[in-house]
Amino acid sequence: MLMKTMLFSIFTTYWSDLAEPLAVIAGALLLGLIIERLLIGFASRFFEKREKTQRDAWHLGRRLIRSFNGIVTVWFGLAAFRSVLGQFPLRPGVLPAIEHTASAIYIISIALLCARLLVAFVRTYSTQHERAVESITLVQNIVRTVVYLLGILAILRVYGVAITPLIAALGVGGLAVALALQDTLSNFFAGIYIIISRHIDPGDYVKLDSGQEGIIRDIAWRVTTLKTPDGSLIIVPNSKFSTSIITNFDRPDRSVIVTIDLPLDQAMPAKTFETAALDAAHEVAAQRKELVDGEPVLRYTAISATGASLQLSVRITDFSRGAELKHEILDRMYAKLHTAPPSGPQVPETT
Repeated sequence: MLMKTMLFSIFTTYWSDLAEPLAVIAGALLLGLIIERLLIGFASRFFEKREKTQRDAWHLGRRLIRSFNGIVTVWFGLAAFRSVLGQFPLRPGVLPAIEHTASAIYIISIALLCARLLVAFVRTYSTQHERAVESITLVQNIVRTVVYLLGILAILRVYGVAITPLIAALGVGGLAVALALQDTLSNFFAGIYIIISRHIDPGDYVKLDSGQEGIIRDIAWRVTTLKTPDGSLIIVPNSKFSTSIITNFDRPDRSVIVTIDLPLDQAMPAKTFETAALDAAHEVAAQRKELVDGEPVLRYTAISATGASLQLSVRITDFSRGAELKHEILDRMYAKLHTAPPSGPQVPETT
């Protein structure tokens, strides 16, 4: 009974010594959480209201302010912990290890914040393209990896670990890993080359010499992803993509000329066919002013014993929607032809 009483007394004394510093830390965490929610919430609403007029600048601000989620609370908790560390009933030899751990947590929070801020810049830059993708995965991963590696080196420095021999050892080990992962590293560096060369950007409509075509959706560490006009995904290894002959329909000018071949109907006068084609093209151009750029052009491309061929040329601002435009023009044109009065065959005169 006496032993139980002594143990209970020690336990009560120990926890009474811990109660005050733990209460200070809990209060600091709660205060940090409240301040974080109030400031981030207010700033986010402020930026959201102004995105309508200057979208890119204010959208970046909202992303930057959201990078502080959880960070401010951790900083308040660490500050309170350091201020009351001397009040904990701990052995003097344990304090340095605890201080190092607190410093490591602070470094991790700084590294996490820097990675978030840099990724926010990358995402905002990548979405400035008119047909924006959400991000470039490869660049984001490189940014995060570099920042986290620097954070790990800083933590090792805090714990007194010699960094120079470690870097030398990693260099030797990295050489062995590079030999074992040649294909992976080839795709990785090819992806970096694709991004740095600036010949293509996410959102560009491209066609490879192998026949695949589509909008570049993402450039990851190993593959480049294309989205075809029918919504499918084409996944191409970066090493193969970088060595392909690529036609970029968005460079140097996004507007391109789409041609539609129109074989003449021998049972119909050529003038009727011409009028129907031009009327249909003008109607679509009037309704799709954001897509059609300039006046449609109609010209004969071939005349033979079996008939003549017409070619309708339309300049559009988005090549990826060319098939949609062709369908709409042809649909309207043949609807007009079916309502036209029948007539005998006629071939245009040549000069």
